[in-house]
Amino acid sequence: MRVTLVNSQVLDGNNVVPPLGLLYIAAVLEKAGHAVQVFDADPQYHAGIIREIKDFQPDLVGLSFLTVGYQRAFNFLKELRRELPDVAYCSGGVHTTVKPVETLKDFDLDFIVVGEGEDTMVEVCEKLEKSEGLDGVKGVTYRKNGDIIDNGRRELIKDLDSIPFPARHLIDMKPYLKPPGIIRGHADKNQTTIVTSRGCPFKCIYCGSHNIFGRKTRRRSVKNVVDEIEYLHETFGITGIYYCDDTFTLSPRWVREYCEELKRRKLNIKWAGQSRVDQTDRELMKLMKESGLVQLDFGVESGSEKILKVLGKGGAGDRAEQIKHSFKLCKELDIRTLATFIIGNPEETKEDIQQSFELAKEIAADYTAFYFLTPYPGTAIYDMAIENGWLDPNVPFSEIWAHRQPELPLMSITFGKEELRDIRREMQNAFFRRNYLSSSGNISFYSILLSILFRHPRVFVDAMRKFIRTRRLDYIVETLNAEYWRMKKYEGV
Repeated sequence: MRVTLVNSQVLDGNNVVPPLGLLYIAAVLEKAGHAVQVFDADPQYHAGIIREIKDFQPDLVGLSFLTVGYQRAFNFLKELRRELPDVAYCSGGVHTTVKPVETLKDFDLDFIVVGEGEDTMVEVCEKLEKSEGLDGVKGVTYRKNGDIIDNGRRELIKDLDSIPFPARHLIDMKPYLKPPGIIRGHADKNQTTIVTSRGCPFKCIYCGSHNIFGRKTRRRSVKNVVDEIEYLHETFGITGIYYCDDTFTLSPRWVREYCEELKRRKLNIKWAGQSRVDQTDRELMKLMKESGLVQLDFGVESGSEKILKVLGKGGAGDRAEQIKHSFKLCKELDIRTLATFIIGNPEETKEDIQQSFELAKEIAADYTAFYFLTPYPGTAIYDMAIENGWLDPNVPFSEIWAHRQPELPLMSITFGKEELRDIRREMQNAFFRRNYLSSSGNISFYSILLSILFRHPRVFVDAMRKFIRTRRLDYIVETLNAEYWRMKKYEGV
């Protein structure tokens, strides 16, 4: 079969990375003998995407999108279907998985893929190629004679090493490898992403990854991961890796083996990932540093023990002291840190938010971000928000669901939306200099952004309008980052 896969992208800050989930699907389909075309694009800016898809003449088009990209994906598919009315259409991903019937109906799709998609898509293509229909294919919800049939969930893939590396050769990697890179607050080039595990045992009320990957963590072997690093270095000149695992340090034994293997192979790779404040062992972190670790990201979320428990982040002992210890340890070992905080939580008071602000100042991460609590479908907070009337159930899925750069929160719980907006602005502005101007590497990157202002006055006007409207300093940088990405992607700068 000829299969086109499209990740309908919506820019949210500068966090633009290759769509690994879709590239894994592409890899298994290629291995099964199918011809595959992949797009990672914002349909509003990729003017020739429909022509390129028509030229490929696919039998099947698969669409991937996040909640924030729902409306753009819908508009794109509507336009594509006018040009290719006889092609089969499907979608997959977290939003599709947690809203299967709604997505199937809204997009008028032939079928959807629920949960992990690799094995499901291979079987689907085999069935379609033989014109056998989709009866009994686990992981598929589809239409049959006007009815919607749910075939049930497929078992999770036990051996992650059996999945080939993501098919990065099917996209142009060059735009992703230019600065600023994925390690936020530290501009650099030749960085990319890898996933070493699937599944997370924790139950944070704002996270929905378990809907796809489950609660039990499955890991690739150390050899398989380091083989991928070598491949990326040799093929694309990669010198920096960011691990997208929910918690990279979940298995200390695995991390030790990984660090030792990096050192054994003499791979001079800088790397970063996400950790937890209750998983910072000095000896392990020292080994991580020696193997190339440059930054750890921590979801601190709140300085209030009460709110941490509400969010499902509470643990044994004094969490605030764990947080302070972890950031102090990172400073001692010269490991950069990123800290995220969430405001707009259930039961939250001004005193709780002030505790978060004071803790953020005390731990002094290299990059600090304050986000609104966003109730994505498939999360516990989404169900709570609907049940308690915090969220209008009719609010459309669109760009307003962005968690990094929205002007207003989606929910109003203990604060009004405008009041919460103003609180966030004051806190985020207080960290602007440390986030963006404290690294010499950032200074050289910002010279690139400034050159955009001179060449594209429209961007400057747009950035200033957002700043005047919101008075958030980071909006200026994020607007320039977004325009810079579009120029990299669509103009080849």
